[in-house]
Amino acid sequence: MSLQKFRTTERREFSNGVVGWAPGGPMDCLGPYAKVQNCPIIVDGVEVGRRTCYATGYADTYWSVPACTRWKGKYVSGYFTDNVVFHPYDRYKEVFTTTPLPDPTL
Repeated sequence: MSLQKFRTTERREFSNGVVGWAPGGPMDCLGPYAKVQNCPIIVDGVEVGRRTCYATGYADTYWSVPACTRWKGKYVSGYFTDNVVFHPYDRYKEVFTTTPLPDPTL
């Protein structure tokens, strides 16, 4: 099953290394968020990695587009912001945290 819901015809490159794909055409209200390659994932203000992310719907506010990606085999939903970065919803933030290894001296 693919996460991609919108067609991608127009390639747009950004200064932070992101490649956004837009559906194109006269009724394109999604912009370069249909598919975003090399998208930075920001959790609590820190970039945790880069993945390909996909829009899951049209913008629900002026500044955010609902989106999703996969991280270590798990589906993560969130949103894109106007500077083309992915922010996961709070309930998915635990997917990005790593458990510290136990102290071998104990």
